[in-house]
Amino acid sequence: MRGFLTFSWSPEDPAAVRAAGRLKSAALEDGWTEIERRPACWVGVRGPNPPKSYAPRTGTLVIGDVFAHPDAGSGGADGETDEAFAGWYSRNRWGRYVILFRGSDGALMRVFRDPSGSLAVHGWRARGLQILTSGVADAVVAAAPPKVAFDWDRVRALAERPFDLAGPSPLTGIMTVPPGRLADVDGRSMALWSPEAVAATPTRRAADARRNLRRILDHCVGVLSGRRAIGIEISGGLDSAIVGGALSALGRPVAFALNTRGPHAETDERRYAQEAADLMGAPLSCRARAAVAYSAELFEATAGDPWPSQNGRDLENDLLVAAACLEAGVDALLTGKGGDALFFQMHTPLAFADLWRRGPLRSLLSGQLPGVARWTRTSTWSLIRTARESRRGAADDLPPGKRMQIAAITGGLAYYSACRRSEAVDMIHPLMAQPLLEWALRTPVPDLAPNGRERGLARDVFADRLPASIARRQGKGDYAAYFNQQAAQNLPFLRAYLLDGRLAEERVIDRAFMEARLDEDVLRWQGGASEILAAVSLEAWIRRWDGRRRGA
Repeated sequence: MRGFLTFSWSPEDPAAVRAAGRLKSAALEDGWTEIERRPACWVGVRGPNPPKSYAPRTGTLVIGDVFAHPDAGSGGADGETDEAFAGWYSRNRWGRYVILFRGSDGALMRVFRDPSGSLAVHGWRARGLQILTSGVADAVVAAAPPKVAFDWDRVRALAERPFDLAGPSPLTGIMTVPPGRLADVDGRSMALWSPEAVAATPTRRAADARRNLRRILDHCVGVLSGRRAIGIEISGGLDSAIVGGALSALGRPVAFALNTRGPHAETDERRYAQEAADLMGAPLSCRARAAVAYSAELFEATAGDPWPSQNGRDLENDLLVAAACLEAGVDALLTGKGGDALFFQMHTPLAFADLWRRGPLRSLLSGQLPGVARWTRTSTWSLIRTARESRRGAADDLPPGKRMQIAAITGGLAYYSACRRSEAVDMIHPLMAQPLLEWALRTPVPDLAPNGRERGLARDVFADRLPASIARRQGKGDYAAYFNQQAAQNLPFLRAYLLDGRLAEERVIDRAFMEARLDEDVLRWQGGASEILAAVSLEAWIRRWDGRRRGA
């Protein structure tokens, strides 16, 4: 997986010097490429399109891709303090990067994670070494093992809400730096950028939001794609078609356009994907998923980071896309991931509640009230009641729909978690780029979904770049029956893995309830595979870390 590894030590500590030598050897053998070596610090990178680095000032190293913000101010970075330097970057630069701040001897002191969070930052101390890395590889853990334990309360919370990634880590002993924060290596941190702060200064005019969206999206897609021939994942839905339309408008070459499907008719979106590819002028490769027999090895292979991976639990698609990209020879694959949160696809009465907060009487006369009622299939009276109740117990002045969008954007960090696809190709998610996140956070929810049209603003702005069928389309491919079928075909493994696993042992899941769900008829008629696979991902993560703690 694309990322970085760095560690520092005291040259006066013989044991730490020996530990550093062992870790460096292990890292090089594991596929890391050395980009910097000092008497007290080592830095390596790896993965498809491994991150580049540069030193903008003494004691500071930037790792990753950095671009000028489309709304950047004038002047250069303020180098007076680390906080001022990182703060300037958070306002005037964007990309996929981290900033390392080091002492005069090269010792790691602080780190800043860019607001998009595309490169993770995990840190711990072991054997006299201070380690920071974007991905926790087995070789690194074996050479410098962290002292970890499970926070079972947090594990229980993740079992209930797998995409709630805003809280504390479920694994103690390893520091994880949230996006937009400057952290000391001892774990103390300060927010230099936060979605709440951005959302607190909303764009007042819908016309400005419309005009800015096209400009900012083209900027992000253009710089992330570069001038090389790349691949793009085209699902047949709106979000990937918008990314594809930008590539076409910018004249960027596409070497490989990929669409995947399951065996059920409701998963087959080739018609829409073909129309999007034709509009782009790109050849479309359509691949059918092959059934995969579930195993502990397959799930645990992507479960090695301090947070459980939700990105690799769809095993069939993960394996298929990785193989297809390797076969096509592309080193970067653009996706439409993150678009649901960015453009506001969530079906919720809060899309009206936010307008109510801006002006109750005016909202009653707007098209938003009947529009959201149709969209959510609820009565207008129910919407008004929800809007009135949403003001109670509010922790801040943010409207409830915007608060919901922030949670969805934060949950999108799961798209950066470990998977086989990211081992094979550089996965790039333009719709999760910082300038676009800031645009979405500042745009009021009623403007994002005008008159209750989900992603309505985006549909209007990019209508001239989209096939009419996709611009009008309200739904998307449905994989629920497919996942239920896959779970039913793998029931012997799932029963043994979950019912006799650590989640059941620690009573994180109700064993009797899970046993009842793991039934072929229940899966066929009631579903539930999504929740089952989320539990499998969590179980795989626990078992992987249990094995590491035992030195297995």
